[in-house]
Amino acid sequence: MPADWWDSPSAVVCPLSRGPQSARAARRLTRNTLRDWGLAFLAEDAEAIVGEFVANALTHAGAAVEVPRKQAAENVGLRLLRRTGEVICAVLDPSDLAPVLKEPESVEESGRGLQMVDALSDVWGWSPVAGRGKAVWAILFCA
Repeated sequence: MPADWWDSPSAVVCPLSRGPQSARAARRLTRNTLRDWGLAFLAEDAEAIVGEFVANALTHAGAAVEVPRKQAAENVGLRLLRRTGEVICAVLDPSDLAPVLKEPESVEESGRGLQMVDALSDVWGWSPVAGRGKAVWAILFCA
């Protein structure tokens, strides 16, 4: 990922709180933004990806770092960036720990979210964000 993509002035930005309304707000912003960009055909996949990233950020990343809960909540945010032929959906969280694509047992009730992201996106990964943790991102091609 380009070094300056996270703070791009053309990115749509949404800070997120730790409450259950955060995922809903992130999905709504994603749907509306993609519709405004004329990319409504990507909205369903992008919403699912963003919902998973937000859930992971609020569930796992905030607990994985030793920062006060309020500060962890302030360091969660959504970025949507449209570039030529692609849309980047990214969620910032305060942890430096890499997300792990798991192969859960068939009886496990969780752990499949990143498998869904892997299936829906053209490419996904994570990048450190200096002084703020990491961004977990997915790219959807729209050419």
